[in-house]
This record gives sequence, C-alpha cells and structure tokens, in this order.
Amino acid sequence: MIKITIIGSGKMAQNLLRACLQSNFEVTSLWARNTQKASELANIYKVQLADSLQTALVQTDLIFLAISDAAVAEISAQCDTNAIVVHCSGILSSEVLNKHDNFGIFWPIQTFSAQREVVFKDIPIAIEANNEENKRILEVLADAMGHSAIFVSEKQRQQLHLAAVFVNNFSNHLFSLMHDFLGKNQLDFKYLLPLINETAEKLQVLSPKDAQTGPASRGDENSLEIHRKIMANEPKLLEIYDLISKSIATN
Repeated sequence: MIKITIIGSGKMAQNLLRACLQSNFEVTSLWARNTQKASELANIYKVQLADSLQTALVQTDLIFLAISDAAVAEISAQCDTNAIVVHCSGILSSEVLNKHDNFGIFWPIQTFSAQREVVFKDIPIAIEANNEENKRILEVLADAMGHSAIFVSEKQRQQLHLAAVFVNNFSNHLFSLMHDFLGKNQLDFKYLLPLINETAEKLQVLSPKDAQTGPASRGDENSLEIHRKIMANEPKLLEIYDLISKSIATN
C-alpha cells in the first residue's frame, strides 16, 4: 500500500485528503504552514498532524504538494526525500520539482470550493511523471479514486488549464455579473439555474457549436439592440456583451 503525505490545508488539500482516505490509501501525515487549518483537517479526518515539514517527510512513499502555485517551488526545495514529490497544478511547470529523483504532476480537472464536497470518481486527472514507474504509481492512485488517468505533456496540460479557465472561471464570472445585475433589478438569480443546468447537460450529447443559441447566433439584430438599450447605463456589461456577441456571430 502506498503511504501518502499531504502538504497543504486549502481546498485542494482537503479534497485530495478525502479522496485518498475514501480510496483506502494510508495518509501517514498532514502538514501545512497554516497550523490552525491543518489541525482542523487532521482532527476531522483522523490523520497524523506533523509538527514540521521535515517530520512529514518521514516514512512516506509519495508527497502531494497541494498548495498554491506560488508556494510550490519554495516548499519543494525544502523537501529532502527519496519519495515521489507531486504538485497538483494545472499550469505550473515540472521544472520546480527537478531537484528530486522522483517527481510528478497529479492535476484533477475540477473546481474546488471550501464548502462543497467533490466526488473524485467523476473527475479526469491529468498525469505527468519523470519516469514510467512513477507514472504507473500515479495512474494507480487516479484509478483507485474512481476515474482513469489521462496522460498529457506539459504543454497539453497547460492548454487544458487555459480551456478550464474559459469554461469555468470566465463563465462563473458572467454568472456573478448577472447575479448582481438581477439583484439590482429586484430579480432572483435562481430563475436562471434550470437554464444554466440545461446548458451544461446538453453538452453531453451536443458539441458546443451545435448547442449554441441566442440572438447573436441567429443574427437577431432587434433583440441585440433592445439588450444594448437595457445596458445603456452599464458600460462594462455592454462591452462584454458586444465582445461575446461578435465572437458568437463570427464563429
């Protein structure tokens, strides 16, 4: 059985810790610079809380650096170990792990929020490693969590990350803008939730291009102009509206 150490106490660390335990892997220790959050996680999931980074590295086969991208290089440099050192970033290069004889990348292609439990069996996991044996170990982890690993190059992983920003971060920002817009006009954002759900669900059977609807896709200038008048006092919204409408119309 693979022995795992998790470094971190944020959203990725919590979800990864839960997934490891649910898959019956042995998590030997947990450590984070935020000692209060790390202690809370250790108590919730009944795992050993290490009192230092070096203590966390003892008697482990694999170390997940489930921390912010900005912290990975610094923490990696402090890890004196023969275990496999793995970061969980979609964008960060593997070069930050090059000091180690064994390293890899394990990126769950999903968004994580503190108050929401994510089911790992539904998540594709992008994997890279510095040799075939380490790749195989990461594949075993991914498969045990319930979803087959996908093997990608660094460039492909970063391309996937870019695509993820478009479909998740950008779309959620639009949701946020419309939440505020509707609130100012005494309308409840929840009225849009069935529409949002159907928009995502039909992508299981249709390509995004075939699923595209709306006034810009059908060249409905009357509707477009009415929308623009509604946003006459919302210049930022109008700018985004016109940019996206033009993109839809020309693609």
